[in-house]
Amino acid sequence: MRFFNKQTALLLTLSITCNVAGSCPFSETVSSDAAVMPVDSIHEAHQRHYRRLTSLSDDQNTRKQIVEDIIRTQKRSVENNGCLPSNETVYGVTHETYESIRVSLDLITNSINDLGDRGHFIGGIVRIAAHDFMDFDQNAADQLGSDGCLDFSDHANRGLPDLWCDDAIACPYKALYDEIYSKSMSRADFWVAAANAVIKNASPNKSLDLPFRWGRIDSDNCPNSSGRLPKPGGCGDVEGVFINRMGLTWTDAVALMGAHTLGRGDKDFTGHDGTFVQNDEESTFFDKQYYQEVVNRGWRPDNHWTWGGSNRHTMMLNSDICLRFDIDDRSPCCTNTTKNCRNDSIQNVQCKDSSLVRPEAFAAFNEFAAGDGTDNDAFFSAYSSAWTQATENGYDSLTNILSVCEDNEGEGDVDEGEDDVDVNVDVHSDDGKEESEEYEDTQHASAPEEESSSSSAYLLQNFLVQSTIIFGTMGTSLY
Repeated sequence: MRFFNKQTALLLTLSITCNVAGSCPFSETVSSDAAVMPVDSIHEAHQRHYRRLTSLSDDQNTRKQIVEDIIRTQKRSVENNGCLPSNETVYGVTHETYESIRVSLDLITNSINDLGDRGHFIGGIVRIAAHDFMDFDQNAADQLGSDGCLDFSDHANRGLPDLWCDDAIACPYKALYDEIYSKSMSRADFWVAAANAVIKNASPNKSLDLPFRWGRIDSDNCPNSSGRLPKPGGCGDVEGVFINRMGLTWTDAVALMGAHTLGRGDKDFTGHDGTFVQNDEESTFFDKQYYQEVVNRGWRPDNHWTWGGSNRHTMMLNSDICLRFDIDDRSPCCTNTTKNCRNDSIQNVQCKDSSLVRPEAFAAFNEFAAGDGTDNDAFFSAYSSAWTQATENGYDSLTNILSVCEDNEGEGDVDEGEDDVDVNVDVHSDDGKEESEEYEDTQHASAPEEESSSSSAYLLQNFLVQSTIIFGTMGTSLY
């Protein structure tokens, strides 16, 4: 069978059994004793500082096969569609190429079983693109901006080498670029296109389709980049980066900060630990919940801002809270004294709002937070506008996506008898969302999934055609 509908694909996926016992990836031997990481300082340190996609599979060989097969299958899809230069580098981004990035990242994302790691992967992709454009300075001789250049050794970029490294197993994101897209688009273009892709995939019903134009030029030298990235100190830092240097508005800044809904902070990288929304599962959705969290919770300062009990693992930074509240004088306060702030000394000390010191930011924040959790229109519209300006700063001749690939007539058929590809695809069930202590989350009510575009349907069908052998023969699964 050459094409599958959604129901068939789901049945095939669910037929995979789950019975892998993986060995410690840091062990030299493979045995049942190695299935659990030893409790010692060496292994604990390694786990802390290398939060890579270990949950893709606990077994190194299986993980390698999954990553390589997803990338290889998608590469063949692009080649068969005539979108990949065979020899020399020829830059040009078509609709098919752009859509294949989204499909590829969706496959990898859904192969990550641990929700914390999944949010880390999605949020990290957006963070790489954002750190690349947030070093733009309209007043400097070296304006920088989206140029595919970051100092990955700098403290400001800690954690990003977990996603962009030369180990294809640990960093399938970079491997995807190296193996498929490096011949047709610059690194800078790929970072923006990939961020657009994961944001669309994480938005409700894949509804947020950010604009994209290509033609960004890579740089291998950006010594001033790290010094221009924002610090979490407060709105003075937000103003310096987004308003003064990048030329954005306060509304733009508030919108871009909404990307904090994805992923989490890690104390080993940033000194702060936790999600900006209520749990790891919520950190895999791109929506307005970040704003509702700030407004509806009783946040209190404690290294960073937090709410709930000590095991809550949620956070906001000064640069988040200051957009809605006036905390410039650093006086201890609670953002919502109608809630339990869990600190008697500030329980009745209401933080002042920011309407007098940052009226535009205050108004934008309220607009994005208003209504129930399913109405993202105001946020999405503002985010799309701000993201487009931020990713195109410094360029005046970017090119729209090309309508079609070059016609490679006679080369588009897949030979199912050669180079069989084995790919494990997993459907992850929800373990049930943690109930909010203080307000009901209506953000992610179930809704019909939108129909895929013809190009994405082609890519997914091609992926399934080349991977059907796995469903009947391989008794392993991701978990």
